[in-house]
Amino acid sequence: MSPTPDAHPASDGPRDAEDPRAWLGACLDDRYELTGYIGSGSIGHVYRARDHRLEFREVAIKILKPGLREDQVARFKREALLTGGLSSPHLVPVTDFSMTPDARDYIVMELLRGEPLNTRLDREVRLSVGTALRLADQMLAGLEAAHKAGVVHRDLKPENIFIVEEPGVRDHIKIVDFGFARVFPKGNEALDVTGEAQIVIGTVSYMSPEQLRGKPVDHRADLFSVGAILFKMLTGWLPYETSPSGTAMMLAARFRAVNLDQPPRSLHERVPELAGEHLLDGVLRRALQVDPEVRFASAGEMRRALANAVGKATMPPEPSEPGAGADVWARPAAGDGRTGSTALASLPVLPGAIDDEPAPPAPAPSRPAGTPAPSAAPVALQVAILVSLVALIAITAFLVLRG
Repeated sequence: MSPTPDAHPASDGPRDAEDPRAWLGACLDDRYELTGYIGSGSIGHVYRARDHRLEFREVAIKILKPGLREDQVARFKREALLTGGLSSPHLVPVTDFSMTPDARDYIVMELLRGEPLNTRLDREVRLSVGTALRLADQMLAGLEAAHKAGVVHRDLKPENIFIVEEPGVRDHIKIVDFGFARVFPKGNEALDVTGEAQIVIGTVSYMSPEQLRGKPVDHRADLFSVGAILFKMLTGWLPYETSPSGTAMMLAARFRAVNLDQPPRSLHERVPELAGEHLLDGVLRRALQVDPEVRFASAGEMRRALANAVGKATMPPEPSEPGAGADVWARPAAGDGRTGSTALASLPVLPGAIDDEPAPPAPAPSRPAGTPAPSAAPVALQVAILVSLVALIAITAFLVLRG
């Protein structure tokens, strides 16, 4: 995500939608000055920007591309809602969400300096056991925070693991791109962030078997992906046969689907020097089980298993319960601050998508921004007065009849 210097002049005129560099020099909401072009993804352009309210603060800004489908815009908004509600040193927080003058949404995020894991692996092929485990432990720590909040990433791959390199900081990872995430509030039905239930979501090489089969997924799908990424870091290979590089996504998905029930390879089959890592190999085999019920119950449990496999003296904290803090998504927000499952459910979904789960509960009626919430106190007072009147009438009637 490190931007390259760009000398394009600022412009106050209309922005060329086809040239992302035409935005350079713009100041969004009289606050964020776009100073560098970082790159573009499938639905947005990413920039380096200076925050004029905090003069020395630089941020990354992702602006939606024009002409996107309704479901793509909805996915972008959901990503902002989800990541804005998560807190971990291994997740990238969204700090602001607004709209450009030409009515395109944008989000403001932490500016990362370093490189994605796939770039490191392209250069080094495989990493030392110590480095690979350190990175995997941080992935699991970030996932534990997300899973506790009821959020499943569903598209973990080396491209979405960013290795931060700052003065005094090395090999610190952050998980990025929650655009395909799924919310599963505790006690409620899951809400699909993309609105694309039963459609293959994710990257085939690192995708869990249940995703490939179009089945509902939970947090254990992410643990499968971490197992595949860790195997790749340790050996330079994936733990199972894959179709030739360059194969179309659906062909690659079919190839893997045919071979899903084959057990993953052992570490020493790819790297003979790892023949003594029996405990580590056992952790990977459990994480890569086809049946999610046999995998680790949580990211925290997998962290502790990895620590135990390499004999770490200090164990990670006791694992938290996935979904334990997910009630935040069930609370409607006041005013226009649309967060929680009510806001997620109100965003449009892909027309014609097959829904493999019951629809989420209908959102509670909203009230105009600035309108105070109804208080329970006057209602209680009215009930008390009514009870008193009934009691008074009953006593009076009793006295009259007695007399």
